[in-house]
Amino acid sequence: MTTMRASICASVDAAGEVEEAESWLEHNQENLSYVSEMNGCGCCIVAWDVEGPQHVIATLPLHLRADSAWVSDGSGAQV
Repeated sequence: MTTMRASICASVDAAGEVEEAESWLEHNQENLSYVSEMNGCGCCIVAWDVEGPQHVIATLPLHLRADSAWVSDGSGAQV
């Protein structure tokens, strides 16, 4: 099983984006091997770093993905 990393970034100002990110996390949490604490400021951005099977990470909507050191320095695979 190929493991991949992703960084999730949702803007509080974008209608429904935070709820979509939280819903994705809740739905997939059991299948993820790692979920960070929320690492955005919380007032305008919420963000998490996650790691899990490639087929699970592939379901993360593209508009919620962000480039980060977590992704590029981790498994070597860009998400």
